[in-house]
Amino acid sequence: MRLDARTARAFVRAMTAECERNAQHLRISGYPRPYFLSYLLRETRTVDVWGRLGNLNHVSDQLSRHVYCDCRVGSYRFDQVQEGGLDDHDSDVESYDHIEMPVGNDLDALKYHLWKLTDVRYREAVTSYLRRRSQNINYVDPNAALPSFRKEAPRRDLAFREFAPVDIDKVKRFITTSSQVIKRYPEIKNSWVEFRLRDTTRLFVNSEGTELIDQARICELSCDLWLLTPQGEGIATRVMHCTPDVDGLPALDFFITQVRERVRLLKALGDAPTIKSYAGPVLLAPGPAGILFHEVLGHRLEGSRLLSTREGQTFKRHLGRQILPSSLSVYDDPTLKTYGGTPLVGHYKYDDEGTAAHRVTLVKNGKLVDFLRSRAPTLRSSDRSNGHARSEHHERPISRMANLIVEVADGLTHEALKAKFIDEIRRQKSRYGILVLDAEGGETATDTYDFQAFMGQISVAIQVWADGRTNLVRGVDFVGTPLSALRNILAVGERLVSDNAFCGAESGVVPVSTTSPAVLMKNLELQASDQRKFAQYVLPMPYEKAAINRRRRRKKRR
Repeated sequence: MRLDARTARAFVRAMTAECERNAQHLRISGYPRPYFLSYLLRETRTVDVWGRLGNLNHVSDQLSRHVYCDCRVGSYRFDQVQEGGLDDHDSDVESYDHIEMPVGNDLDALKYHLWKLTDVRYREAVTSYLRRRSQNINYVDPNAALPSFRKEAPRRDLAFREFAPVDIDKVKRFITTSSQVIKRYPEIKNSWVEFRLRDTTRLFVNSEGTELIDQARICELSCDLWLLTPQGEGIATRVMHCTPDVDGLPALDFFITQVRERVRLLKALGDAPTIKSYAGPVLLAPGPAGILFHEVLGHRLEGSRLLSTREGQTFKRHLGRQILPSSLSVYDDPTLKTYGGTPLVGHYKYDDEGTAAHRVTLVKNGKLVDFLRSRAPTLRSSDRSNGHARSEHHERPISRMANLIVEVADGLTHEALKAKFIDEIRRQKSRYGILVLDAEGGETATDTYDFQAFMGQISVAIQVWADGRTNLVRGVDFVGTPLSALRNILAVGERLVSDNAFCGAESGVVPVSTTSPAVLMKNLELQASDQRKFAQYVLPMPYEKAAINRRRRRKKRR
């Protein structure tokens, strides 16, 4: 049974009672007692419907609950958490077996599971505390001058809203009708259309007296397409919509039009030449540029990484220094529900440590001025959380992006930016430049034991020749190192575009939004993507001949 307002508040009262009781009685003679205890209960309803070729393959509607218990021993000055909490996501520890909660509304059952989880978490905390103490015998702690945790004033917000109902039958009809279109294209060897909805209610209490309820809905609608060329090259693409409300998803006719356009694009990409490598002028459309800022800048401004000795800490010593062109400013604001009319999935009222969300200016007129922070101070003892501690499941919340926004003071029009792009190609005496129109994700390495690099997975790119000619190309991803990439920004566009997606890191996969202008790079490197070739299918597709005949009849009628 899903939580309603009355039951959710009853759960909060029960969790608070257990928090107070357990904080009072948790002790083992001769070992440190807990100074802080919190419970974060997440109830998630997940609806998943997917199908292909006009049929439904999977329909599910599931309800789950789990609790993240933060038991800190020692003191606010020194506790057991090390390396900024980046390592606290082990699924092999005993407490992982106790995080799942019953989906019924019996308070005694809830308290029973909290009791078992808390007892285990306390013993694990004491063990980690003693381990951290013993490490000081052999190693110097570079963060010894910083407190482990900052005390916060208690906050109470138990506002509850019912999620709007979703017409599942309508969703099923949408899936079957839209996926039916692919039967007309036998070149597409694999495809599916999927709808996914997640309604999450978070209940948070801690030993400082905080009691909170926060809720969020995320809806996804996607169509995945995979084409196999006669040469055995697999080319994939996706139509993707992600929004905080069902009403934000496209209408059926519009979605089908998008699918057909993507099929035509895939067929054109199948005939497009491949590029093995490239270094030179690159113009990134707003979507790919957003991936660049997310990977190059955003992850490196997550303050928890400044507490880990294994992190590269690219910008730790750059506070107050110029890291971007003076026309650019960057901030992260979880309080925003929309930007420029686009709903943002990175919105929330409170983070996963119970701190109110705040807008944080990270870069002002090109200068680095702040980091995303949790309740663990990062550079100064006076540092306070700015409401960016986030996690997904059993992982410890660490500072993460939410709604990252790159704003520009004097951006160029699309025509002026493209003209500057071609001028730069000619100035460098390059034969051509690359215009990246779409990318489907990226990744970056931030720790010192790996290369300080990033990658963006290009799905649509255009070769722009010095004389203005253009043609599609494929088979490359953009790569680089952070400081070099940022220094190669030559110009930016005036129009900002917001993209919703999910970001995976040490504390799990969380919803994020990135708003960015187009960016012209003086120099960016491209490398070959996956070059594997697949054997052709032995059997023809069952409906392939019929689809080809229908296509011929349509051509004759024209």
